[in-house]
Amino acid sequence: MAMGKLSSLGIGSSVLNYDVIDKLKKADEKTMVAPIDKKMEQNVEKQKELVEITTLISNLKAPVKNLSDYSPYIARTSNVTGDAIKASVGAGVPIQDIKIDVESMAQGDINEVGTKFSSRDDAFSKRDIKLKFFTNGKNYTIDIKAGMSVGDVAQAITDATKGEVTGIIMKTGGANPYQLMINSKNTGEDSRIYFGSIITSNPIPSTPISLGEGDFALNIKDKNGNNQTLNIIFDMKENMSAQDRAEALKNAIKEAIKDNPDTKDLLDSDINIGLTDNGKSLVFNDRRGYEISLSGNKVGALGFESIQSQQDNLLESNVAVKSGHLEGIINIGSVPLNLSKMTKKGNTSEQNAKIIADAIENIAGMHAKTDGAGKLILNSEIGEMRITPQDDAGKQAIKELGLQQGLIQNYSKIESEVFKFKNLQSASDAKFTYNGVSIRRPSNEINDVINGVSLSLQGTTEPGKPAIISIGRDNQAIIDNIKEFVKAYNELIPKLDEVTRYDPETRIAGIFNGVGDIRMIRSSINNLFSYTMGGGGDLQSLVKYGLSIDDKSKMILDEAKLSSAINANPQQVQDFFYGTDKKNIEGKEVHQDGVFVQLNKVLAGLVDGSNAKLKVYEDSLDRDAKNLTKDKENAMNLLKTRYDIMADRFAAYDNQIAKANNSFNAVQMMIDQSVAKKK
Repeated sequence: MAMGKLSSLGIGSSVLNYDVIDKLKKADEKTMVAPIDKKMEQNVEKQKELVEITTLISNLKAPVKNLSDYSPYIARTSNVTGDAIKASVGAGVPIQDIKIDVESMAQGDINEVGTKFSSRDDAFSKRDIKLKFFTNGKNYTIDIKAGMSVGDVAQAITDATKGEVTGIIMKTGGANPYQLMINSKNTGEDSRIYFGSIITSNPIPSTPISLGEGDFALNIKDKNGNNQTLNIIFDMKENMSAQDRAEALKNAIKEAIKDNPDTKDLLDSDINIGLTDNGKSLVFNDRRGYEISLSGNKVGALGFESIQSQQDNLLESNVAVKSGHLEGIINIGSVPLNLSKMTKKGNTSEQNAKIIADAIENIAGMHAKTDGAGKLILNSEIGEMRITPQDDAGKQAIKELGLQQGLIQNYSKIESEVFKFKNLQSASDAKFTYNGVSIRRPSNEINDVINGVSLSLQGTTEPGKPAIISIGRDNQAIIDNIKEFVKAYNELIPKLDEVTRYDPETRIAGIFNGVGDIRMIRSSINNLFSYTMGGGGDLQSLVKYGLSIDDKSKMILDEAKLSSAINANPQQVQDFFYGTDKKNIEGKEVHQDGVFVQLNKVLAGLVDGSNAKLKVYEDSLDRDAKNLTKDKENAMNLLKTRYDIMADRFAAYDNQIAKANNSFNAVQMMIDQSVAKKK
């Protein structure tokens, strides 16, 4: 039963039952609800088909949008002869051949510490020492504490430089297979690591330089430890960049070192002349840690603020010497100093410090002074000093003087005995010529010589055999987009035909037969075939570029014809497909849209944005669906109410009929009884 309210309905009358109500209700549903259901089914079908059409139009729009953009017409191809370089070329780069001669590749700095270890956990040094180096325009000092492991030293180097210089433990073999490597993270001359003493300049002036006798000299120690003064003779009158002038001056200094028989063997090992600050400034370096100095009339004019490398004192006490009478005996080398005999009650701190400093100064090869505040400053001509106590009072005295017990060495001693640096590869810039112009860069990845051309140097070229980058027009980008356009068009048109068709014989119509926004899509697209540009024998149309539509509404592409037209006159293709800039009657530049720019606007009006035609139509279908759902609910509620009332009325009528039937049955019984008695 449909209503299910009174299960006994019809018992009284055998007529007014639920079968009658169900039949009446189905008749009403057929006239009131079924039309709404049909409209809802059509709405669902329309939404489904609209999604498919919108997707197909979006697929068509993708290549059209590409063809309406400027980039495909300035796309470029590149071909490289040889394996010395790789190249990538951006859009719009002039079509040309570029010759690249690679003289040298950019390299990083690789250095090894000469001392070897049995384990990465071995102590690097038994006493406190310092590692000093200069790189990327910065000075670094690494404090290496006594007992610090080789691995910890490597990590300390990496941490102090924030990874610009890395400490690496390598296992090289042998009885003590572990060795510390100190390498630069990046390539280029600025990444070179200079250990020991250095002097750096400001950028070398780009004005002409002429250096004669007495104008500029370099003072260094030769291979025998003797002082050498090298006069730099240099004449560079022509104007050039700061980098080129710094490079030329660097080479002149290196030549002066080579010309001296006592220094030539030190060049590029213990004595290094390099460049920093992007090749604009000079670096003088003695890896051994010996003092370097500059002299001459034009030192300042060349950009040197400092003319002497900074040398650390051998030992500086960390506390002021105590005042009054001191106790204990200490040895400076083999010479004992009896503090109790040297000092007396009432002495000030500075007086005691001066007495001790004078005593050390009198020891051969040893030097000492005070800082004016009671602290001692010690140095040694041989680069080391051993301080030992003779008794317990001496031990206490060493502490109270702020000195250090044991062997104390300066950097040059530590370098020769502990570090023993060996440079395996010097950081350097890449050097190459670009169409004959000499260029240097800190990296092998170069993208700043000509806008749009990126180079990756892979190796050097043979003299006279440059790598050649041939840059050409990339017509394939246009052809590929046209092919995608044809494919998408041939997928869209059959679908449009299907949903907008009408067969007059069968009177069967497509789901969108009466929808103008859908029916006009095909004609709007096909209008592009009527678009022309130019005139006479130079008339431009899509047919000229191999595009046509056959009698079955299928678009055909003659790829050979398209390719030939592009190769023959690429500018004409760009003007017709993309458009051209022309001056109007007011003399202002205006863009005349090409055929694909126009079509892109048509397609955008269909699918792009909230006001696009198909989006508006989609919204209307959504509203219709909601309204139909509401109409159906209202109709169903109306029918329910109507037939609930009818069921109640049928129940009342059935009750009355039942009573009438009961009364009739009683009368009939009386009649039947009366008849029976008469018989």
